[in-house]
Formats: sequence, C-alpha cells, structure tokens
Amino acid sequence: MSGAAKILTASLFALLLTILLSCAEGSLPPSAPPAPTPSDPWFGTAGNVLISDRGLDSDGILDQIWIGFNSASNWQDFLALHQQHPNGGWIGGVVVVEPRNPLGFYFDPNTVKAAEITAEMIQTSLDAIKKNPAHFANARWVVVPVTEQNPRQE
Repeated sequence: MSGAAKILTASLFALLLTILLSCAEGSLPPSAPPAPTPSDPWFGTAGNVLISDRGLDSDGILDQIWIGFNSASNWQDFLALHQQHPNGGWIGGVVVVEPRNPLGFYFDPNTVKAAEITAEMIQTSLDAIKKNPAHFANARWVVVPVTEQNPRQE
C-alpha cells in the first residue's frame, strides 16, 4: 500500500470513528428508563440526571432512575459536585411512591439536593427504597449517584 493510500485510509477511519462517537454522545444506556418529559412528576425544570446503583446493588439487578431538579441553584451545586466527584457524594430528596416510575418511586424534584457529606440517618440505597417505597415515602433520603448519563440541563 502506498503512502498516500495509507494516509487516505487512516483519514477515513478517523472520520468514521469521529462520526460514530458523536452519534453516541448523549445516548442512553440500553437498559435505561426513558428520559423524563415535562408531564412526568419526576421531571426537573432545571435539570435531570440518570443515576444507577452500578457496583452498589445488593439484589443483582442494575437499577436506574432519573432524578430531576427544579431548583437552579441545587442543580448547579450537583453539577459542581459531579465535576469534582463523578460517582461520589449523595443525591436525593423526599421519596414519592409512584407505580408509573420503573422503580416504583421518585425523588420530588422540588426537594432534590446533592451533597458531598450527609447525615448517616438519611443515607440508603436504591435497592432499599425499591424494595419498600412506602417505608421511605414522604421523608428525605439520599443515595450514592453513579451517573449513567451526563447531566442534562433543561
């Protein structure tokens, strides 16, 4: 293969790779629940993030949930925390039982906050809430946010 042909082949490969990677950006993991819409009660007007219990689950099932923020300042706090600790800290709010949500609950977007440190007595897991959402309902709880998709500002 001549030098010009090698350069052309490498250029075409690089172009194809760039196109494929740009198409994948922002795409959801295959098992992800659909992104929330404004008609969903868990939709955040300031921003939304898909998190999971990847590596933290206790039932062997990967759980994923969209968490919405209605407060712009709480959303900005989350983004700053996410930048410093992409899969660390805590996120949560008041738990609302909702059979239409894939996990049977959501965090009220009016109450959602993120923090690096929280009181231990409000720390739990997605598995624990999923197992018995009514037990956690109407109270503030936080979970470790393993981010599955980059946060989306609305």
